[in-house]
Amino acid sequence: MKTVATITGRLLLILMVWWAFTEGDLSGIGFGLGVAILVTAVSMRLFPQGSARIRPVQLCLFVLFFLGRSVVAGIDVARRVLSPSLPVDPGYFTVHLSLPEGSPRWLLANALSLMPGTLSVSLDGPRLELHCLDTHSSIEEDVRTTERRVARVFGLPLQGETGFSEGVS
Repeated sequence: MKTVATITGRLLLILMVWWAFTEGDLSGIGFGLGVAILVTAVSMRLFPQGSARIRPVQLCLFVLFFLGRSVVAGIDVARRVLSPSLPVDPGYFTVHLSLPEGSPRWLLANALSLMPGTLSVSLDGPRLELHCLDTHSSIEEDVRTTERRVARVFGLPLQGETGFSEGVS
């Protein structure tokens, strides 16, 4: 019974997105229904019913956190670029993540890549390699804060934090 409710909910959500994209024009509803069914089937395959559930309120709070951090980090990057001394000290860091495999780790890696000053280089199991614009900034603290926020989005307790190490620039 839960599977039917999950499929129906996803199908309705995707149809609502389709309706918003077409600005309510019903002339393409046949095609939209076909696409919605296909996308629902793919989503059920990629994200089965028992996989981590996203908490909508926490997702909204994460989006606000992400936007705020992006603005602050963007201003910091602009300040560094416009400064005559160009105060940067780039380098690589390896972070051992506490999030479980799958969507939570991917969300964290991509969120860190979209924030100015950091770029996810590789994600191999619990190991995330980051390239950072300034190795003297509070990278570990920022990663751990973002990781905790991502855990809340999925309603997950964090496993034991296993460490952070600096790499070669």
